[in-house]
Amino acid sequence: MSRTKKAIKTAETTVVAATPEKVVDPKDLQLLQVNEEIILKAESSFLDIGKALKAIRDQEQFKAAKFEGFEDYCVQKWAYSRNYADRLIAAYSCHELLKKEPTLTGGKLPTNEYQLRYLASLPETKWVETWKQILTNADGKPVTGEMVKTAVNAIQNPTAAKPAETEGETAEKAKKQAAAKKLTRIGKLVQKVLDDKSKYSTDKLIELLEKIRKVVTGVEAS
Repeated sequence: MSRTKKAIKTAETTVVAATPEKVVDPKDLQLLQVNEEIILKAESSFLDIGKALKAIRDQEQFKAAKFEGFEDYCVQKWAYSRNYADRLIAAYSCHELLKKEPTLTGGKLPTNEYQLRYLASLPETKWVETWKQILTNADGKPVTGEMVKTAVNAIQNPTAAKPAETEGETAEKAKKQAAAKKLTRIGKLVQKVLDDKSKYSTDKLIELLEKIRKVVTGVEAS
């Protein structure tokens, strides 16, 4: 008696382990909501927004809103590029450091993001020193963003070529050099007489004075 072999088809089942959903800390969510309210308020300054973003980034509060990274959070939540968010944070951090400097009181702190953006591009150790130098250069006048940009560029590119002289500056420089040469020549002629007065007769003194006159009037003495 032959046996009937029955082919048994076994269905292959792929079992995928479910990834457990991350537990959101209610405290983190609450802090995130507080900071997002600050960003949403129209009256919030760029410093307020920078402070809020710094807390969200440093404390990873964005994870409470189920974002994996700070950059994704900024782009999707606020349409901020990561670069822009980092600039706001740097501006806030720079301002906070300057506030701690006792000599920078009475309206001597930066007043806008443009000023702080350039200042914050320097190493943190140079923020206070550079801002003080900018105030000195301003000599009591309001500090502009261009002043800050110029000062920062000078530090970042110390070997950069100086701007070419204008035609007027070149002419003025030549005049000063010519005047200096005249004074030197006059000084030598006068010293020549003073070194030994006894050698010079009245006629000789008159001759030397004539030479001095020619030097002063621009006529080269021989």
